[in-house]
Amino acid sequence: MSGVKSPITLPAGEAGRMQIPNKHPSSMSKGQKGRRHGKRLCGRWSLVFGYCFAVVSWSLVVPLIVFAKDVKEPNVAGTFYPADADELSSSIRWYLDQAGRVDPGGDPVVLIVPHAGYVYSGPVAAYAFQAVAGASYETVVILATSHYFSFHGVAVYKTGEFRTPLGGLAVDTAAAEGLLESAKGFVSEAPQYFEREHSLEVEIPFLQTVLEPGFKILPVLTGQMSYDDCLRLASLLTAISSDRRMLVVASTDLSHYKGYQEARGLDEHTIAFLKAFDTRGLWDAVAHTGWNVCGVRPLVAAMEYARAAGVSELSVLKYANSGDTAGDKDRVVGYVSAVAARTQGARSADSALSASGPGLRERGEDMLTGQDKKRLLEIARQAIAAHAAGDAMPESKESSSGLNVKRGCFVTLRENGNLRGCIGTFVSEEPLCKTVRNMAIESATHDYRFSPLRPGELKDVTIEISVLSEPQLIDDWRQIRLGTDGVIVRKGFSSGVFLPQVATETGWDLETFLSQLCWQKAGLPADSYKDPQTKFYTFQADVFSEEDNGH
Repeated sequence: MSGVKSPITLPAGEAGRMQIPNKHPSSMSKGQKGRRHGKRLCGRWSLVFGYCFAVVSWSLVVPLIVFAKDVKEPNVAGTFYPADADELSSSIRWYLDQAGRVDPGGDPVVLIVPHAGYVYSGPVAAYAFQAVAGASYETVVILATSHYFSFHGVAVYKTGEFRTPLGGLAVDTAAAEGLLESAKGFVSEAPQYFEREHSLEVEIPFLQTVLEPGFKILPVLTGQMSYDDCLRLASLLTAISSDRRMLVVASTDLSHYKGYQEARGLDEHTIAFLKAFDTRGLWDAVAHTGWNVCGVRPLVAAMEYARAAGVSELSVLKYANSGDTAGDKDRVVGYVSAVAARTQGARSADSALSASGPGLRERGEDMLTGQDKKRLLEIARQAIAAHAAGDAMPESKESSSGLNVKRGCFVTLRENGNLRGCIGTFVSEEPLCKTVRNMAIESATHDYRFSPLRPGELKDVTIEISVLSEPQLIDDWRQIRLGTDGVIVRKGFSSGVFLPQVATETGWDLETFLSQLCWQKAGLPADSYKDPQTKFYTFQADVFSEEDNGH
């Protein structure tokens, strides 16, 4: 085109070699030379200044970049809940207002809440969060299930903060380190598993709204875990709660994508297990019948944590499904809000271990009659037989006062004289007859040292029951009476127990007894019993067996 100059284009790489010709210095005047020299000096100083500015700027920017890596940005803001802070705050307040005031019935230690989009689950979740409105905690553990990554055990987020449109919440690094140090291999630091996850994140804006500021969170995701793994997680949480005021939030939805009436039926069964505080029954129901409780692992761990804190009841605050809130009734998801609260006078497992008072033998009392003992042995055998056969668990109402006391117990199984299982509990808020039933099933099916007892083996098994007094802390291990005292050892996060009859059966002297207790049962060095930091509790047991009754 005439009158229009075409732009000059250079081949790739040529621009770097293109030179602009300068006038030769000899053809410049003195003034021109001076100006040229000044420009050179100015250019050199500009380079020096620019370099220094770049170094200083980068030294400031790098820490910001590193710090930014510790900030967990939200995954589902704008989808599961509003991304705008004002809109989010307004919607949460509306859900809380609709729920109204909720009386938790004591000091809440566990909340159970759903984790769907707010339009679906918010009207239900608000009830649980209202139960802790205005409360103050140091640490809030959020237990959630991983929907997007498969792994074994537990993943924690260790440092930094989780951010939502309402601001950031710092992670309790000390609590996370406590979990990591106490269960290496089972608990891992894995921030990558928190990417995309909604089940944990959706609880945070509610917590930011209802709790007093100043708390930190401990984000925990559960992967592939057995029932025993859930109990282990509960024990780990109990250990880190000893020096902090802590709330555990279990995030779970109930049945998924069933018709409205079918979903309500399944969810009613689930809620019955919650009200009965029956974690084993809930686990077996979910595992064997296909009831869909996506957060069953957080649920079981949280409930067992509550039990260790002295709570054995759940208050179900609200149930609904998505067909009741914002969806159609053809394929619904179930939601429940519940709270476990410690009432005045309730004791944690640790406080029960420290309780004073004479044991069974010191009182000179026989807590159970001969008929009581015979009946407890019958209950244990009937429970094992029913569970092994897959039959419904026999229920019985016992009138004897001895069968309804709240005592811990151990159930020991022997097959042709050899140990076949032994599991028990030191603290129980249930009648002894029910505790014996539950521990009998545990001994037959969940002692990790043995395979589950098969129906055909039961005829060769002898059952022994040990009903326990409340353990007492002692000042000196030399006070232990072999054959009379059962012993619990505790050091840090490790613990183990021997029943009184162990010393009699083995013939060990006291130091051998304690070294084996530390090594075999607690996983401690054999000489840990000499460490002043090691604590010992003694208890007595009323021991009786089917052999005593001619079995």
